Amino acid sequence: MVTIKVGALADSGDLYPFIPLMEGKVRPEGFNLEFEVIPTVQKVNEKVLKREVDVSVPSAAMYPYIQGDYFILGNAVASAIDGITGMPILSSEKMDVKDLSNSRLIVHGPNTTAFTLYRLLVGKYKKLVIIERVLDEIKALGKEGDVLVAVHEIKMMYAMKKLGVTPHVVTSMWDLWKRISNDAPMPMGMVVFNKDLGRDLALKFKETYEKSKKYAEKHLDEIIPKDVEIMRETQGVNIDKEIVEKTIWADIQEYNVPQEKVIEGLNKFYKLAEERGVLPKVINLDVV
Repeated sequence: MVTIKVGALADSGDLYPFIPLMEGKVRPEGFNLEFEVIPTVQKVNEKVLKREVDVSVPSAAMYPYIQGDYFILGNAVASAIDGITGMPILSSEKMDVKDLSNSRLIVHGPNTTAFTLYRLLVGKYKKLVIIERVLDEIKALGKEGDVLVAVHEIKMMYAMKKLGVTPHVVTSMWDLWKRISNDAPMPMGMVVFNKDLGRDLALKFKETYEKSKKYAEKHLDEIIPKDVEIMRETQGVNIDKEIVEKTIWADIQEYNVPQEKVIEGLNKFYKLAEERGVLPKVINLDVV
């Protein structure tokens, strides 16, 4: 029986669909699953680039580099459709958009969608600061960097409040994106599947993933404690149950955008990124 290596990202919003499978609440039929929990988005991006996992949750911006190796699961693309998870640009002091070109920019990886959207929609910065862990980004704001792109903003805002930090919102990726995209969904992350395992198995996994995701959404009381435990073990931080719940609720909206709208957003994103020289061309948007 085939064993599929799954690299689950240790972020509450991206992790929740996998927890029922990890916990045996939903069982795959016809294949086995082997799980590895990966601490950061940048580490996920590196692992899919090296093809060390069969399934994982890389940044949407990684797809042009892995398009020959992985399918995109059409029911597993995190897409912003409003400003709730719109990736705000936060600053330690009041700042205008025109000041961003002279700022020290904090991002959690060079291949992330957050940084790619910044390059696509804003463009310039004075210095790039890479800090892979989300909560470490907060501590660097105002010290190592002037601004950051807040991907996990619910957790980010909560943690800042606990630290006594009051950030200023300069703008958001969503506000800038919707002006040039005719309100198409804004891609952020995606679940991908190793093409070497074949399209048929990819479709079987997609169906199993959907069952797991729906189970999680109906049984959050079971899922959230496990999510908190995994985050504590992997990230080395205690995140309040309330914040995990709010993060998951926000991501439930992102992971349930209709597939035709998801594809519209992906096509718009890759077309604009290629035209502006930010990403290589996507030859074939291979969605299952």
